Amino acid sequence: MGDKMEGVVSGGGAIDPKYGVPIETCINNLCERQNVEHLKTAVRRIFQHYGEVIDVIAKSSLRRKGQAFVVFDSEKSGLGAVDKAIDQMNGFEVFGKPMRVERARTPSDATVKRLAPEKFEEHKRKRLMLKERKQAEEDAKAQANPAAAAEKPRAKPGAAAMIPDEFVRPNKTLFVQSIPYEIEESDLTAIFERFEGFKEVRYVKLRAVAFVEFENEQYSITAKEQTADVRVGKDQKQLKISYQRA
Repeated sequence: MGDKMEGVVSGGGAIDPKYGVPIETCINNLCERQNVEHLKTAVRRIFQHYGEVIDVIAKSSLRRKGQAFVVFDSEKSGLGAVDKAIDQMNGFEVFGKPMRVERARTPSDATVKRLAPEKFEEHKRKRLMLKERKQAEEDAKAQANPAAAAEKPRAKPGAAAMIPDEFVRPNKTLFVQSIPYEIEESDLTAIFERFEGFKEVRYVKLRAVAFVEFENEQYSITAKEQTADVRVGKDQKQLKISYQRA
């Protein structure tokens, strides 16, 4: 099955026990050429026959085209109604393409932000952490089997510059931004040297950025997770920490 939309993993139950929000039905293989608003309207009309639909979430970005979430009111619709919708609509053609329908295991960013905004940052941080660990596992498999990795399509030139910082593949070097001017290299070293595998900090003060190198990506992933909320300087500004672009 293709990539899922951001914030969602397949399988699971009707209510997320941690965030207390409804679990969405995840739909893949929708027509990518359709206008997003027309697509959402069509999806809503289809699934409202199975229960009360709170929201339909779909994005127009290239990475998320062809994917959507249907958020049911769990109390009014019930788990049975959701399961019936999945059972009957999986494979149903919409705009000439058969939908792939399943229940999502975790709520989307949009649902958590709307229904449990106080827990959104925690939800997003954990989602990105899982994404980074999965990517690290895939990279490790690619290193163990380079022949299979070579068969995958290569990214187009310049594609790395278009990828948002939070989606850069994990590697052994962290990229630190938004560093207050009064912060020195020694301050950054003190933050990161406590983590296993730390090697060095390279601080480019004129650009307010730094590169923090570790022995391998597993060490850098741990350091990034543990410094997600670090604030520094007189104004307690939060550092923006991602991975160095290839």
